Amino acid sequence: MEIMKRGTSVLGAGLLLMALGLGGCATGYHDASNPLAGWTGGYWDRKGPGQLFKVGFSGNGYIKKDKVGVYVLYHAAEVVQREGKAYFLMYDSLNGAIIDRRIAERTVSTIGGKPDAYVYVLPRSEAGPEVLAVSEILQRYQAEVAPPENGS
Repeated sequence: MEIMKRGTSVLGAGLLLMALGLGGCATGYHDASNPLAGWTGGYWDRKGPGQLFKVGFSGNGYIKKDKVGVYVLYHAAEVVQREGKAYFLMYDSLNGAIIDRRIAERTVSTIGGKPDAYVYVLPRSEAGPEVLAVSEILQRYQAEVAPPENGS
């Protein structure tokens, strides 16, 4: 009986240390719906209203706000690319989209000490004023978003 208690304690301590180790890391670039990594945050997107997409990224308390801003912009470009478009307009709110008040920078807020950002994007086929290019965004931030290679 004593051996079982000791084994359970060791297992519990190991799980606690593993959780603390994982929890002490900044949120990486991953899908928030991933059951293994999503509890620490991550990117998300949803369609609508109309042709708009709402794209966001939620971080944990260890990630810097500017990194969350990069991640939300990068995922916005991925969503637009997935839709088969090469350009997009970005808005900070539905009201901004309605009155066509475009933004080039994303604002990152803090909720409960954790950085969070979202934008509305409108995929486009053609370039124009204040239109962001998917290829330029993906190329500019690829190194910052990509996970480190093994051994780094």
